[in-house]
Amino acid sequence: MTATIGISDQAKWRRVLEQQKIANAQRWLMMLETSDEPTKLVQEDYDNFLRALETTLQNPKSFDIAYRLCYLLYPITFGYADWDRWLVYLRQSLHISQTVKNQDKEAFFLEKIGDILYHKGNLKNAEASYYSASQIYKSNNNPPHYYRTLAMLAMLKDLQGEAGEGIALCQQVLTLAKDDKLTIAHANLNLANIYRRIRNWEKAQAAARKAYDLYNEFGHSSFLTKATITLIAVWAETGSWNSIHQLSEELISVLNASGDVHNLSQLKNNLGIQAFGQGNYKMAEAAWQEALQLLSQIQEPTELASIYNNLGMVYTQMEEWETAEEMLLKAITAYRRFGDTFNWANSLDNLADLYEARQQPTEFEQTLQEAIAGLQVLKDTPHANDLLEYMQKRLLKNQ
Repeated sequence: MTATIGISDQAKWRRVLEQQKIANAQRWLMMLETSDEPTKLVQEDYDNFLRALETTLQNPKSFDIAYRLCYLLYPITFGYADWDRWLVYLRQSLHISQTVKNQDKEAFFLEKIGDILYHKGNLKNAEASYYSASQIYKSNNNPPHYYRTLAMLAMLKDLQGEAGEGIALCQQVLTLAKDDKLTIAHANLNLANIYRRIRNWEKAQAAARKAYDLYNEFGHSSFLTKATITLIAVWAETGSWNSIHQLSEELISVLNASGDVHNLSQLKNNLGIQAFGQGNYKMAEAAWQEALQLLSQIQEPTELASIYNNLGMVYTQMEEWETAEEMLLKAITAYRRFGDTFNWANSLDNLADLYEARQQPTEFEQTLQEAIAGLQVLKDTPHANDLLEYMQKRLLKNQ
């Protein structure tokens, strides 16, 4: 005679198994909260931490554990660029926070969803997510988080061709922040990147240095890395190459050890800019190809567009015409899709360089005319106006 397990016994064992899973998740959370080297711990046991997170998201009763795991894991794992999987977790968490009507947690998850959408090139939805988070932070009287989301909205404005509005938002944050040093650091970092994109190198360096010093004071390693990369980017563009070497060597070692693909790709891009500025085209190509391989793992469209543009420039210098044209056309297509008019026009200008070098006057003129027509919408912006005047002079000279 075969024994059978009754329905009540099955339910009991399911409850026991669920309790064991939650207890295991709590154990992983405690390890993370008490670890002296949380980054190393997560790198070694990433899959176990994700299983713990998945377990706690299955039941609203264990949502507090899920939130604490997300809060600690997200900044460590962001550089892994495992973004599609994290979007699932964050959206699950957002749904639960809305169901249990916890607005503080809802705003947190909206903000983090905005981060990933921004890096995946989904700018409109990123802006909507940041804006929703900012309104909750504002209504709940949470100034530091409100200011932080305003600073991220500033970056999105810049990427969508509204650099002036982005700068104004960052300056508003700096005025509102008063003595909140961490908020001041965040705003300066974003301001540095906006100034860098519009080629205002002096202001970019000043803002990046301010952010770097404040993050260093706090021992805020993840944001210190971002500030360091921004400083290196400015130095690479302005020829301050002696300042780059020591910082970049140390940073490469740290990023390789931590598996931070995202920041490592940005650093390789900046080192490529340095090599290109020094006329070392082989080294620039190698750095940008490394960056391209890294970015191909994570598919961050805005960064990929920049790498395609840079590779197009270096292959033009190396007279590898077909590859140069392919890279530049990819950059142009990507920038058009984002609505990044300035960089779209800049890549067209680089394509015109290619056609000029290949002695293709018709293509040269058509490419510049297209860029000039498109850039008219930004002509009141100083950096865009400089590019516009430069291209107009080139066109007149060759007619």
